[in-house]
Amino acid sequence: MKSYLIGFLTSLLLIIGTMGVSAQENNFDELSRIPKDTTVDFPLDYKIARPRTAYPHWDDDYDAYVAFLTPAVRKTQVAMSYRDKDVVTTITANSIIPHAQLDTTTIIDDPTKLVGTWRMLKFRSVRYNDSVYIPTKQYYRLPDVLLDEKSGDEAFAVITDDTFKLYAKEAGKRDFKKMMSAKYKIENRRFMLMYKLMKASGGVSQFGIDEKGRLIINYPSVIENVKKGEYFSYYAVVVQYIYEKVG
Repeated sequence: MKSYLIGFLTSLLLIIGTMGVSAQENNFDELSRIPKDTTVDFPLDYKIARPRTAYPHWDDDYDAYVAFLTPAVRKTQVAMSYRDKDVVTTITANSIIPHAQLDTTTIIDDPTKLVGTWRMLKFRSVRYNDSVYIPTKQYYRLPDVLLDEKSGDEAFAVITDDTFKLYAKEAGKRDFKKMMSAKYKIENRRFMLMYKLMKASGGVSQFGIDEKGRLIINYPSVIENVKKGEYFSYYAVVVQYIYEKVG
C-alpha cells in the first residue's frame, strides 16, 4: 500500500477495498493490448448541441442551459477581458455555459454508472464558432475545426464514488503514468466538479453517457469578441474525452 493511504485505513473493509482498486489500476497493460474498435465514427459535433441560428431562437436556446447551473459551479468562474480599439474580448478558460453544449440526452440519473474503469477512445480539441451581425440580426456558423487530436494515446480513467484518476501512456512510450488524481462532485446531473482542497478553485466539465454506454467528458473554454452595436462572435474550444467501460 502507498504510504499516503495509511492514515485513512481505519478498517479491514477499507483495506480490502483499496487492494481491489490497486489491482484494477495495475491492469492497464493487459487491457491496452485489446484492439480498439476503430470503426466507430465520432464527428466533430458528436453529442454537441448548439442554438438555432435565427433570431430570437439563438438567445432563447442559449438561455435554456442557465437552469442547469448551480451555486457551486458558478463560484468556479473566472473571466478576463481586454479592449482592442472598439472590440472587447472576454476569455473564460473553464466555461460552464459555452454556446456548444454537451447534449442533454446524455444526462444520467444514476451516478453509480460512472464507477469503474474506462478506456479512452477519443481525446481531441474542437473549436466551434457562432456569430451575429447585430444590425440585421443575422447569425453565422463557421465550420467546426479540429485543433488537436491525441486519440492514438492510451489512457484509462478509474472512477470511484468520489475520486477520479487518469492514467495515460503516450504513443510509442512503454509505461502508464498517473496524470491526475482528484476528488469530484456531481452538480445537477450534468457537471463534474473536480478539486483538490477547495471546490471553488476546481475545474468543471460537462459529462454524460451516450446510448452505447460511452462516457463523454467535455472541458470547454470560451472566447467572446464584441463590437458594440455591430457584432458578437462566440468561440468555444472543447477538449473532449470519450471513454468505453472496461471494468
